[in-house]
Amino acid sequence: MDTIRFDKGNVKMIAHRGLSGIERENTYPAFVAAGNRSYFGIETDVHKTADGKFVILHDETTMRVSLGENCVCVEQEPFSAVENLLLPDLDGSVSRRDIRIPLLADYVSICKKYEKVAVLELKNHFAAEDIARILDEIRAADYIAQMIFISFDLENCLAVRRMLP
Repeated sequence: MDTIRFDKGNVKMIAHRGLSGIERENTYPAFVAAGNRSYFGIETDVHKTADGKFVILHDETTMRVSLGENCVCVEQEPFSAVENLLLPDLDGSVSRRDIRIPLLADYVSICKKYEKVAVLELKNHFAAEDIARILDEIRAADYIAQMIFISFDLENCLAVRRMLP
């Protein structure tokens, strides 16, 4: 797939789930591919595992991104249930060792390395203390000023606003 270059003017392009048109969505390669291009930012989705780790995945389970090979409900299982899953490449092959479910810290690190705005969607409802932990992780990476938070859950948005007035 070729990426398109055009006169953006004031439009800021965001790579949805990383550069998911050429790499498996929400993975290290998708974020690096977006980082190597002229995108303003990189969007992703975050869930919390049962043991409190923040993982990058759009869906609640790994079923779709694993092409039906693994069905782990990430919010009901510990991180160890997904950390070693090799996800298939877009062609269905499982030969690449870098196509995995990343942690929030990995995503932030890649955005920081490539100087991209990070657009983080808080999936499902998060407790206020979990949002505070997410913010602490991002502050620890010294990247909070380059973050945009989005969510379909109004309470998530209100909690972020309270914590980052």
